[in-house]
Amino acid sequence: MTTDREGIPIGRFRKLRGVHIPYARQGLIRFTCLNYRDEPETVQGRIDRLCRAAGGAYAYELHLVMCTPRTIRSISMERHVSESTLYRIRARFYEMWDKFK
Repeated sequence: MTTDREGIPIGRFRKLRGVHIPYARQGLIRFTCLNYRDEPETVQGRIDRLCRAAGGAYAYELHLVMCTPRTIRSISMERHVSESTLYRIRARFYEMWDKFK
């Protein structure tokens, strides 16, 4: 996989099959989260609140999943959380996005 100048993998965004949100909306959510540091405080606060609501005890891990280009597998191994848990809370994050303003 190729990377940009900062070492971040460049790849095509794929629709998540288990998430019942259109492709374009999923992309908007994902790329908003990946630009977390560049977003205004209101958006950062929304992402943080949503991570706490959707992730519960795994809020930090969910933040890593959504706001970094790291893989779920690497986060799972580092943080000792099952991959299925991370997939489940990621799907919940996407589906709760519109409920958090």
